[in-house]
Amino acid sequence: MRTNSAFLLEGKKDAPVIVMANSLAAGPEMWDAQVAQLKGSYQVLRYSYQGHGDTPPNQEVASIESLGTDLIELLDQLQIAQVYFVGISLGAMLGLYLAAKFPARVMALVAANFRPFQIELTKSQWNDRIALVKEKGITAIVDGTADRWLTESFRKNNPVEDQKIRQMIARTSAKGFIACASAVRDYDARQFAHEIQCPVLLISGLHDVAAPVAEFSVMREIIKQSSYLELEAAHISNIECERLFTDTVTNFLKANL
Repeated sequence: MRTNSAFLLEGKKDAPVIVMANSLAAGPEMWDAQVAQLKGSYQVLRYSYQGHGDTPPNQEVASIESLGTDLIELLDQLQIAQVYFVGISLGAMLGLYLAAKFPARVMALVAANFRPFQIELTKSQWNDRIALVKEKGITAIVDGTADRWLTESFRKNNPVEDQKIRQMIARTSAKGFIACASAVRDYDARQFAHEIQCPVLLISGLHDVAAPVAEFSVMREIIKQSSYLELEAAHISNIECERLFTDTVTNFLKANL
């Protein structure tokens, strides 16, 4: 089966492949800084979830399983057997699931700024966001989302980057957001994280209210081959702490080739 997932594949021909998986309501451009450094040594695959970027929506309610199927179908279509995986937020959630359920495909994993499971309060918050987008469209959540993604100080000092983030969120289709937000709401890595065998680098943001630092202890305990980094960032740490994030990921990938 051919997937409809829009993608970019660039970098060094015949080199190992790195998949870079976005947060919810984001596009491939969120990884521009990392790709600029990595594509000299690797092939880098960026793609868009259903209803994001140029990928059409195909479900009213997505799950981590269906999003995983989308990516596996894309890898099969491109004849890519094994990958190194870098994901943030929803992308990290997906990477953990794939590392557990498709161990022959994921050689090493960077999982940044994600919530390993939802509590009743956060499930309710996701239901509220989904209802708001159904009623008023994606523009209704742009500012609230962007304000959580980056610290206030970073936004004030980097207004151009802040506006790019808001424009990226606004380009997400309402259908795509609603479907993929359902996958985030229903996610629980405790059901499968113990199956992960590959090396894992966990990254959190000290100022991340969407994925609090305290919750990473659960994954650090379950995933035996894990290392951990805290960054002075909110939710989108690869942009707020671009240099340290990129250098740490680069070194982790080199160590696990």
